[in-house]
Amino acid sequence: MERERFIRVPKDERAMKDYDYGVQKKEQMEEIILSEVQYEALDNTGVFDEINEKCGIIIDDYEEEVLELDKIPTALEVVNQLISNNKNEELIKLKRILELAIRYKTIVGFDF
Repeated sequence: MERERFIRVPKDERAMKDYDYGVQKKEQMEEIILSEVQYEALDNTGVFDEINEKCGIIIDDYEEEVLELDKIPTALEVVNQLISNNKNEELIKLKRILELAIRYKTIVGFDF
């Protein structure tokens, strides 16, 4: 069975609390589900390393990490810069999910 990785954005404050407790419902979240191939394509762009460095977090395999709202604009800058050099479809999806988190004023959860 292929392993999946999730990037989730709660739609509101209640969804953020439920996510924090691990009891969120699918309808409370916007999410990207990455297959092994999609994850590798995204990881090979260096996006996670750049976000980790600039935002002071650790997005890594077999980890759960939360990108707080105040750090999302920095992560979005990283993604936009990488997109300008590489039109990777997964980077574009990541950009959209970061923009949603800003619009919802929530977080981005990386469940790898």
